[in-house]
Amino acid sequence: MTHQVEFFYDIVSPYSYLAAVQLEELAQQTDSEILWQPMFLPGLFKLIGNQPPQTLPERKHYLFEQDLPRMARFLQVPYNKPESFPSNTVYLMRALMSIKDNRQRMEKSLALYELYWGEGQDVATDQVILSVLGEEALEFAKSDQGKAVLMDNTQRAADKGAFGAPTLFVGDEMFFGCDRIPQLKHHLQRL
Repeated sequence: MTHQVEFFYDIVSPYSYLAAVQLEELAQQTDSEILWQPMFLPGLFKLIGNQPPQTLPERKHYLFEQDLPRMARFLQVPYNKPESFPSNTVYLMRALMSIKDNRQRMEKSLALYELYWGEGQDVATDQVILSVLGEEALEFAKSDQGKAVLMDNTQRAADKGAFGAPTLFVGDEMFFGCDRIPQLKHHLQRL
């Protein structure tokens, strides 16, 4: 039986990048379907009264100088902190919501993660949205419908109990953080 895993993410989140690169293998190993669910992380923080982890100087230093490079080495993926961090990804995440095909959304999201966290490029530009996602996605991102759809999905994440990114759900069971993928795998194999 195939189980569904909802993956709530924002391209601005480095830990979502480090989770995302693990998900295809997880799906294969557990006969699961990963449902890629874009959300706007600053919007989620506002909804629940949370703050980004980098607002504390000590934590910011630890995250970007130690933990993220170490985790990327462990996962054997490139990591380059973008000069543009934190980028305002609201249009980018809206544009991703315009992609209805889950596999295509995954592929485009992974391409954006590679550009932003792998290569350190700014991805929150109209040019990147056009080149990676296309003109229809950019138009959707700037529409009232695009705004509403992303707000609704961000609210849905908050309603399910998300307080940051990445957050993954199997039914009502929540897993937070890229380092919880092994626990998620164990959970799925026991279902």
